[in-house]
Amino acid sequence: MRPVFLLLLLSAVFLPARAQVNTEKLRAFDVDGWAATLGGDVAVRSGNSDLMEVGGQSRIDYRVGKHYTFLDSYLRYARVQDTTFENQAFAHLRYTVQLSCWLATEVFSQIERDGFTRLQVRLLGGAGTRFIILDTERYGLFQGTALMIEYEDLDSDLAGSHPEIVTVGRWSNYLSLRLRFTEQTSFVNTFYAQPQLDAFGDIRLLNEGTLIVALTRHVRFTTTVQFRYDSRPPDTIEPFDLTLRNGLAFVF
Repeated sequence: MRPVFLLLLLSAVFLPARAQVNTEKLRAFDVDGWAATLGGDVAVRSGNSDLMEVGGQSRIDYRVGKHYTFLDSYLRYARVQDTTFENQAFAHLRYTVQLSCWLATEVFSQIERDGFTRLQVRLLGGAGTRFIILDTERYGLFQGTALMIEYEDLDSDLAGSHPEIVTVGRWSNYLSLRLRFTEQTSFVNTFYAQPQLDAFGDIRLLNEGTLIVALTRHVRFTTTVQFRYDSRPPDTIEPFDLTLRNGLAFVF
């Protein structure tokens, strides 16, 4: 038991991108006022890369009345053939206003890089609506739709026939399910679909499920399974990625 706990504890010390990010799991549903979270994880990846990663993340939440804002950021590091290098970086800022018991509006912006998918930098911004289909203490079902502008700069040496710099509009849609089994255990699953506005055949899909177990009031253990698909990736990148990730989160 001690070696397993030590591994998880060490993974939480590192501060943590994915080309497509599930921001639904970043929401703090029970925050009133300010809250901060520090976390870390260990990931086993297959697809575009077969390796072990460690990473960590930080998040700040602020909710007052009908207004909710969060800022999430992380870095990720990987070790391959005795070489350690910075792999990914990410930051996401989102502001939501609750208009009624079933409707909210959102604006968001994001910046990221991902060495594994040859992404030098991605910038995006957008706005949309969020529909609260079901929201109780035990269950939640949410659907969102937004329009966003996306700028990408790929590694020029590895982009191949894919354009090095791309600016497009995308239609972002998600469906998110939240289940609270007990006071200590909950589950969040989110499915994203983001087609390009002027070419619906260019689409990105993401499904991510996360099991969250509260070990103490301030410490949570998480297990995440993520599947990602890009219909038109750069030449040297496979369209599918599967990730299994375990980690700890510290809530203040």
